[in-house]
Formats: sequence, C-alpha cells, structure tokens
Amino acid sequence: MRQAIISDIHGNLEALEQVLERIEGEHVDQIVCLGDVVGYGPFPDECLQRLSSLADIKILGNHDDAVLGRTDITDFNEHARTAVRWTREILSQQGREELMTFVPHFSSEIAHYVHATPLSPMEWDYILNVFDAERNFTAFTQRVCFIGHTHVAYCFESTPEEFIRMRRASGFTLSNHTRYIINVGSVGQPRDGNPAAAFVIFDDENGAVEFVRVPYDVKKTQLAMQKAGLPEFLIKRLQLGH
Repeated sequence: MRQAIISDIHGNLEALEQVLERIEGEHVDQIVCLGDVVGYGPFPDECLQRLSSLADIKILGNHDDAVLGRTDITDFNEHARTAVRWTREILSQQGREELMTFVPHFSSEIAHYVHATPLSPMEWDYILNVFDAERNFTAFTQRVCFIGHTHVAYCFESTPEEFIRMRRASGFTLSNHTRYIINVGSVGQPRDGNPAAAFVIFDDENGAVEFVRVPYDVKKTQLAMQKAGLPEFLIKRLQLGH
C-alpha cells in the first residue's frame, strides 16, 4: 500500500490544497492525517471539510483537542492560546463533530500512527532526542511509527542491538532488521527553516520513505490571518519556516 502521511495543517488551507494536489499526482492508496488540522491558521473549517472524505485515518492532535475544550491550554504559549480561542469561536458545529471522530492513535500490521508519542498519546510529550526515542520504541511493536507534533521532519532508528540514532529527513528504504520513528513534518507551519509544506510518502510493500516539500503561496495565508486578526507573530513565522 502506498500512503501519503500528513500532519499539522493548522488551518492553512493554501498549504493543504497544494499538498493535496501533489498527493493526487502520487497515486496513493491512502491518506493518513496525524492531527492538528486546526489551530494557528485562518481556515479550520475548510481544512476539516477537505480532509473529511479524503483522509482514511485521522489522528487527534493537541490543538484539535484543545479546540474541543478537553486539553488545557495553560501550557500553550500566548499566541497559541489566542489562536485556540479564536478557532473555538468561529468553528462550525460540523467542524466540531468532525474533530470528535479523530482517534488518539491507530495501528496496522506494518505501522503505528500517533500525533505526539506512542508512549503517552494524550499527554502531548515530544520526541526530540535519542533518549526520548529509546523510551518510545518500547511503546509499539510495529516496524515503524509515524508522528508529527514538532513540525520538523526527522527519523530515529533502532537496530537489533538497540543502538538508536537520529537521521536527517531524506529519502531512504526501511531495513529489515531496524525499527523506526519517523516525524513527517508539518503541512501548515514547518519549523525547520524551510516554509514549504512537508509530508511523507510511504510504500509499505518495498519500505520506501520519501520526504516531500511543496511550495505554496505563503502571502495568501498571511493576508487571511491578518484579516482574521490572528497574532502577528504567527503570521510572520510562516515566511521564515520556524
């Protein structure tokens, strides 16, 4: 099966549309969304509507859950809190009902899918280094786990000798005797210094992993955010990719 795995759209409809156009040309069998469809950006309802019939697997993110009022936003930074409150006010009932269908995690025979960490899916922790990765490799049995949450694409590998290393986001093929935690990056708000939308194509038959970047009209999203009255910090960071 050939999958497109996307994450962290954050209400950025322009980025999502460009990614979906690219995905259409990739002839995938399945689209997996790893969460945070809303938050930060100006088009939460529109992004949810686009994914409603297109994404086969939809994982809950921390901003999704916060907009539903279940995750406490005390620990969010002030700009994120403002965006969550704004999204709560303008999100339609249909959008809320769509978010309610998202699941904390999903497993297949080959892969495990979660927004933040397999070890504690709803605590919204981060996997940032090999020590975090080591703990989380114990929390799933599949060959590979796909995550989002940090907005930065990367990969951790665990060998049969339990040697764990971090590798950059570049295309590779899964090794038969290695397990992986793969962060697919962010569609709507990348934070690796590159503003282009990020996602992954995964072919579970041959184990090929491709990290894809898609440019989009950042200015169009920024203008929509300004019109909505969203924080200037969130607007500016889109063009910087951080």
